[in-house]
Amino acid sequence: MAELHHMSHEHPLVFNEDTSSPSDATTYDCAGCAEKVPGSSYSCGECGFYLHKKCAVAPSEIHHPAHRDHPLLLLLLPPSKHSKDVYCRFCTEELKGFVYHCSSCEFYLDFNCALLPRDAARNIIQTLHVLHQHPLISINPFRFNFCNGCLTQIKDDASYACFDCGISFHKKCLELPTEIHHPCHRKHQLLLVFLDLSLDHPSCNLCLKNKAGFVYRCVPCNFNIHVGCARSPPVIEDKSHHEHPFTLLLRPNNPFNCDACDNQGNHVSYTCSTCNIQVHRDCISLPRHIRLNLHPHPISHYFFLCIDHHDSREWDCRICYKKVNIEHGCYYCPQPGCDFAIHVECSIQNKSFYGVVEVENPDEFEESDWLYEPKSCITRVIKEIEVGNDVIAEEIVHVSHEHNLIFSNEIEDKKYCNGCVLPVLSSFYYCSHCDFFLHKNCVELPRMRRVWFDARPWSLLTDDIFRCCVCGNDYKPHYLFFQSGYEGECNACKQSGIIMERDLNIDLYKCKDCIFSLHMTCIPHTVWHKYDVHCLPLAYQDLDDYPLAMTRGVHYRIPGSSG
Repeated sequence: MAELHHMSHEHPLVFNEDTSSPSDATTYDCAGCAEKVPGSSYSCGECGFYLHKKCAVAPSEIHHPAHRDHPLLLLLLPPSKHSKDVYCRFCTEELKGFVYHCSSCEFYLDFNCALLPRDAARNIIQTLHVLHQHPLISINPFRFNFCNGCLTQIKDDASYACFDCGISFHKKCLELPTEIHHPCHRKHQLLLVFLDLSLDHPSCNLCLKNKAGFVYRCVPCNFNIHVGCARSPPVIEDKSHHEHPFTLLLRPNNPFNCDACDNQGNHVSYTCSTCNIQVHRDCISLPRHIRLNLHPHPISHYFFLCIDHHDSREWDCRICYKKVNIEHGCYYCPQPGCDFAIHVECSIQNKSFYGVVEVENPDEFEESDWLYEPKSCITRVIKEIEVGNDVIAEEIVHVSHEHNLIFSNEIEDKKYCNGCVLPVLSSFYYCSHCDFFLHKNCVELPRMRRVWFDARPWSLLTDDIFRCCVCGNDYKPHYLFFQSGYEGECNACKQSGIIMERDLNIDLYKCKDCIFSLHMTCIPHTVWHKYDVHCLPLAYQDLDDYPLAMTRGVHYRIPGSSG
C-alpha cells in the first residue's frame, strides 16, 4: 500500500483508490481544496485527514496567467486560519484549505482557480477568438461564474476565461458561427459581435430586451438578435408548466399579445395548437402556483380567468391597481371569497417577493406552522371579561414586559405605546407597577410574520433600539424650524424654495437634521384619523413632551440578523 509523506500532515498518508462505496454513505472533506472526497485520495486513518490525489501532488510553486509578474507559492494554512478579508482574486470566493499566494503583492488564488486544466503534454489549454484580443484559457467551474457571451450561469460546463479582462465564456458560446441567416431578417446575413457590459447596447428585435454579450447584427439595417433568441428551439415541452408542447412561430414584423402575461411580443412566439394560445418563450416556464408575500394563500396562473372561473367581473391588480385583462394570463387566488388577482409582470418582477409552490393542486399546499397558526406574543391569559358579544383578555402575561398587563378603555392624555411609540388613542394594556403601555393591536402582533419585500420569516423583537432597514428611519423625532430664503425643495409639492421667474424667496419650515422641508402653504392644518369622527386641527407640541429620543419598542427582524 503506497504511502506519502506530505508537508501538511505529521503522519504518513495512505493511498486509497476510492473513499466512497455503496455501503458507506460517509463523505470526507479534502484538507487541500476543502471539497468532498468521492474518489482516489490519500488519508490518515488516525486523524481523519484526507487529501485528493491531485491536491496531494500539487506543485509548491506555479506560474499563473492571472499574476504574470511573480510565481505563486503554495500556502498550507487550514481553513480556520484564513483571514475573513482574504479572498480568491479570480472567483472572489472566501479562501478554504490550501491556497497559492504572492507575498509581495498580497495576491491569492484558491486551489480550484490556481490549478488550471492541462492537456496531455501538461500545457495550459488556451484558444483564440475572433472577437477578443487576448488568449482565452480553460478554467475549472466555480460558483457564481457567468458567461459574458450568453449572460447565463456557467455551472459545470466547459469554459474559458480572459485573465486580462476578467471575463468568462462557455466553450459552446465560443464555438458559435460568426455568420448566420435568420428567417426574421432574410435580406442580409447577421454577423456575430460582442457587446461589452460597460457599453450602451441596442435592444434585441425579437425579445425587445437590452442585453450585452454575443449578438447577431445586421449593421446596415440596425437589426440585432441575442444569441439565445437566434437559437430558439423549434419545440419546447415542459409538462411541469403546461400539459402540451409549444411550437416555435416566426412571424417577422408581426406583433402579438402574449396569452400568458398580456404583454406585447414581436417577431417570435410559441404556440400551443391544442389550447390555441400564443406566448413569449420566457412565459412557457411561468410557475403554475406561487406564494406571494402580500397574500396568505398560494395563487395560480390562469390563461383565461373569465373562462376558467366563469367570472367576467372587472378586476384590479392588487399590486399596481390597474385593470387586469381577464382574457389573457394573470395570477389569481382560487380560494372561495378571496378576490385577489394580479398581473403576471407584477407577480414575478422581483424574485424576493414570491416563492414557487411545487404542488399539482394548490389545495394540497400546507402552510408552515408559524404562518398557518401564528404564535401569539401573549404567553398566558390570567383573566377574561365580556365586552358586548366579545370575550377579551383582561389581564395577560406578555413577552415584552416582566409584569402582568391589564386591559383598559379609559384613554389618558400624553400616554404613548411602548411598542409603536404612537399616542394611545384607543384600547390598550398597561402595567400597574410601572409606566408601560401597549395598544391592543400591538399586544396582538404575531411573534413571526412575512413581510412584503422578503420571503423569509421575520421575528418580532420587543425591546431594542433600531433603524428600519426599509425607510432608514431610526424613529428619532425630527422637528421643523422656520427658515427664511431656503433654496431647497419642498417635500410635499416638490417645488424649489425660490421661484425663479419672480426671483422671490419663499419661507419654509426645514428640519435641522436632514433635508426635509415644507412650504408654509403645504403644511396640513387639519387631518382625519381612523379613531376619531372629528377633524383634528394642527397643534404644537413641546419638545419635552416626546417620550423617546430613539425607538425602543417592537419591530420585526430576520432571525439571526443584526439589523
